[in-house]
Amino acid sequence: MSIDDIKQIMDDFDPAALLPDLTTLEGKAELICRVAVLVGPIVLLVLGLAYLLLSPREANYHFGYRCFFGMGSVQAWRFTQKVAGALWGLLGLILTLVMVNKTNGYREMEIVDQIWGALRCLTWEVILAAASCLVINLTAMVFFTIKGDPRMRFMRK
Repeated sequence: MSIDDIKQIMDDFDPAALLPDLTTLEGKAELICRVAVLVGPIVLLVLGLAYLLLSPREANYHFGYRCFFGMGSVQAWRFTQKVAGALWGLLGLILTLVMVNKTNGYREMEIVDQIWGALRCLTWEVILAAASCLVINLTAMVFFTIKGDPRMRFMRK
């Protein structure tokens, strides 16, 4: 592929064609469905990165992933924040990519099919987010006691 081929492709590319036509009801429904489907994964991605990079050093009741077994000690708190950040960041990234790909087909769908497709996507997002919370809580429960003491020998300092 030469530079002239790339220039030709870029000259023919119209970014406005990717956006829905907001002058019609179909375009407005498409935009609402896309936004509704993409908000959850982006929030998961941002929270995951925040828990990995910005979580407080000690347990608190204002910011961070709080669970029963993760609040017992500083070591348990930091471990829980790392697990929550990694899991939610990865889940948010994967879901964002999947949902962007899924919503690209909305333009060819009828309004009712777009709405039902968005509801199916939202249902899966909620199920996966709840399952990730369960995994984080179970991981903290496996590695730490209720007082925050490590259960495994390799976790002890």
